[in-house]
Amino acid sequence: MNVRGVILAAGLGRRMGAVKQLLPFHGRPLLQHVIDAARSSTLAHVTLVLGNAHAEILPRIDARGLDVVLNPDFASGQSTSVRAGLAHGPDADGVMFLLGDQPLVGAPLIDLLVARFLAALPPALVPVHEGRPGNPAIIGRELMRDAEGLTGDVGARYMLRDNARHVRQIEIGDPAVFRDVDTMDDYLTLLAMRRQADHDVHRP
Repeated sequence: MNVRGVILAAGLGRRMGAVKQLLPFHGRPLLQHVIDAARSSTLAHVTLVLGNAHAEILPRIDARGLDVVLNPDFASGQSTSVRAGLAHGPDADGVMFLLGDQPLVGAPLIDLLVARFLAALPPALVPVHEGRPGNPAIIGRELMRDAEGLTGDVGARYMLRDNARHVRQIEIGDPAVFRDVDTMDDYLTLLAMRRQADHDVHRP
């Protein structure tokens, strides 16, 4: 039994006004943090879905060991990237969808979710922090088939909402599960968190 990963990083990022995948954080692009976490985790295989600005992104990231898929229909919405990720990759008992703008999601969290999913093989598993659902989510074989029919700017979370009674929630004591970077304010908040952490570490 295994779970493979799909990193969704093809979006336009309209609210950011910049190629957010390449914004620097702790010496690396935001997207590189997600790639490194997935690559060092127990995920059996990782597919990276790119679209917007892929020609600019690819030379500035290290995607060794990943299958890189270019989604030509990225402007039609996240569903096209979900379908592209499902279509490219080996057979697996589950697929974890990671967001390319969640640099605080590390390998330990990924491994915990994979282990919990494989222990029970629920239709889907979602991390929750203080009752609020986040990412990365894992879907099983049945919902993989449903996801292949998604259209428009609809991601896996809408499908999970519609199948809520089948979703297993795992409480996580870390708000990283819903800290993504959609706007410049989100990015500045992320940087401020890093500066505060550095200050706390070096405080006498």
